Amino acid sequence: MKNLGLNYKICFIIGFCFLLSACATQKEKQARVSLIDSLVKSNSFKFVAQQANPLRASLIDSRLRQLNGSYYLKINKDTLDCYLPYFGVAQQAPYGSNDNGIQFTTTKFTYDKKQLGKIIELTIVPKNTDKASRLFLSISESGTATLNVNSNNRDAISFNGTIEKP
Repeated sequence: MKNLGLNYKICFIIGFCFLLSACATQKEKQARVSLIDSLVKSNSFKFVAQQANPLRASLIDSRLRQLNGSYYLKINKDTLDCYLPYFGVAQQAPYGSNDNGIQFTTTKFTYDKKQLGKIIELTIVPKNTDKASRLFLSISESGTATLNVNSNNRDAISFNGTIEKP
């Protein structure tokens, strides 16, 4: 009988610990949601690319599509800084160029933001670069995001990643 009472106490303590960890996890999640919301509202954040998804994905080994976290798209109120890789087919390329990525910095761009439920959709149009004609960024409330990059001279490419402080 004493062992039965001890078993109930142990089960109660374990259940209580699970409840406390769930509450802590919920608080962390709410803090992350609040941080992402404030970053996007302030128009100052960084998208860190973790995976590249080229239009013709079968041409690229899946191991090459996993990125090391050094590629990004930084958005500030007046500056757009893009440093992303490119895998795909280019219809036109400058002769002798070895600049194959999607790399540019500009202060001339338009920025449109829409809230679609728990997803924030951004449409960014850089004005003075030929590397990208339009960028579409979908941000979930947890901070995971997908960036689609369209270009006039290249196949489209998308990236999966996260939103962070700049």
